[in-house]
Amino acid sequence: MNLQSMEQWTNLYEAAAAFKRAACWEHLSNGHIFGVQNPLNGEIGYCCVMGGGGDLYGLAVYLGTEGLETLMSMFEGDSNQDPMFTQHCLMLSFDNRTELLPAEYKQIKELGLKFRGANAWPTFRLYEPGFLPWPIENQEHVLFLTLALQQAVEVAEAYKHNPDALLEGANNTFLTRVSTGEQLNLTWSDEWIEPMPIEVVMANTADPIDELRVAKVKKSLKKIVAIWEIDCFYMPMPIDEGERPYYPMMILIVDHESGQILHFGLAEKSEVPKKMAERLFEILDKMQVIPKGIWVCNENVANYLRQLLHAFEIEAHMILELPALEEAKEGIMDHFLNG
Repeated sequence: MNLQSMEQWTNLYEAAAAFKRAACWEHLSNGHIFGVQNPLNGEIGYCCVMGGGGDLYGLAVYLGTEGLETLMSMFEGDSNQDPMFTQHCLMLSFDNRTELLPAEYKQIKELGLKFRGANAWPTFRLYEPGFLPWPIENQEHVLFLTLALQQAVEVAEAYKHNPDALLEGANNTFLTRVSTGEQLNLTWSDEWIEPMPIEVVMANTADPIDELRVAKVKKSLKKIVAIWEIDCFYMPMPIDEGERPYYPMMILIVDHESGQILHFGLAEKSEVPKKMAERLFEILDKMQVIPKGIWVCNENVANYLRQLLHAFEIEAHMILELPALEEAKEGIMDHFLNG
């Protein structure tokens, strides 16, 4: 750690200590969401103060509009995925000594800091979709979380007598702390800002299909069978490979009528489009049958398979629930988690 880095980390720990002394959770609940605009890139982090329930104390800063939508879906209970796999935020939490990773404890010692007791040790983690929560390493994250903690104290103090005023933004706006001036001499003020629209990005598709292979498989097909249900989902069993442990995704294909599992297998998130199309192709080739349609509950899955479905003239139908697949999923989860 160089001197500049040590100073930035010291500032972050000091901001965490000030946040704890202010006991912001005594004034704001986790539903009193407010924004802090990052002066480095203009992105808004949406802040959620934790601790009102007496369980977990700290601050989560959800990054951008996508982070905010994940947070709101958790509140509304309409998310079909575990937030552990989908939330994108920077988080300060006050934990026990035993919950620190070795690198975090080493850093505290290097900075000459001391903490004692339960729920007294600050941890700073990055939650990113598909990855295990990990200690913050990016200096921009260090700087932004420091600012967010400082502004959280300001907001809690300003609204402690009327916190519900934070819920009164018109036209889906959120109270947002914005700054002017240089990084070392920022002046902050309040604005009510509507979240930026999310840029729609087409989900990845598989590699271009082999037309000759398609023609060969088509000739071998013998009959049309029932609907197949297809989905992919995160498995709660992190794989420790590369720089950060990640959660693999399970690709699952199930016969709707019989409940027979036609395929299940794990893949890293970026490999899912290619592997899902390849597995479906292999099933068509091996079984020499073709489904009269497929059911999916995730539009991304239909996009992954779009080229292959078009080549075999298979219709995809968006369905809210996949009954046969859900039953198979429960069995797989039980097997992996409980042995």
